[in-house]
Amino acid sequence: MFEYLLILSIVQGITEFLPISSSAHLMILNYFNETNTQSVSVDLSLHIGSLLALVFYFLKNPLISKKVVNYNPDFLSTRQAIYLILFSALPTIVLAYIFLNYNLIYTIRENIYVIVWCNLIFAILLLLGDYFGKKSNKTLSNKNLAFLAIFQSISLIPGVSRSGICLTISRFLGFGRTESSIIAVIMSFPILLASLIFIVITIYKGQDVFLTNTIFFAITLSFITSYLSIKIIIEFIDRIKLYPFVIYRVCLSLIIIYFIS
Repeated sequence: MFEYLLILSIVQGITEFLPISSSAHLMILNYFNETNTQSVSVDLSLHIGSLLALVFYFLKNPLISKKVVNYNPDFLSTRQAIYLILFSALPTIVLAYIFLNYNLIYTIRENIYVIVWCNLIFAILLLLGDYFGKKSNKTLSNKNLAFLAIFQSISLIPGVSRSGICLTISRFLGFGRTESSIIAVIMSFPILLASLIFIVITIYKGQDVFLTNTIFFAITLSFITSYLSIKIIIEFIDRIKLYPFVIYRVCLSLIIIYFIS
């Protein structure tokens, strides 16, 4: 249990903000884990760690432009950043309610083939977005925000990658890699917060939560790895580009397809 929890914490932290689908990795781990020990306590610790890392990064680095090159600090006004936080998650929340109401979310999340093929297909879309997306957009408009919010809701399907689909659409809309990464990271805040609220409601309805030393350690580990992932995706993405993530996702999909065939 302890070793598996550590693996989950590291995977959550690394994959939550990088465009490689955190839900897909967690579901794949559960698929090959016979003991299936991921409880509501574990979910709670993983999301708390990532959310704290997100808040801490922007409190520590309010002036991101000092840390990156080839970046337009005026592309996102304070008002648009607030709009991103307040409204970008609405389509996702609505779609999640529909999925939960009709029990579709569990059907999709338990299908390893859906996860693997979505991971592969949306990795290719990420490649196309990065290749054909030209840096032409100066500021984030309300129309851009609406597009991003709608397409982000697709990430409810494991394998799509919330960060990946936000980066893909941002690149197609004409934003640079750094700007696209900042958009994707900011849009993760309401999603993580909504997930945390859902977990708390689940606990309130009767599921036990165990706040042990192991859980607190998992929160810490998720926090550290999440913070490093945010730092990489914002401060170094223009240097490393998106191709390494695409290659990784394609290779992972092909390996999983081989093992489950």
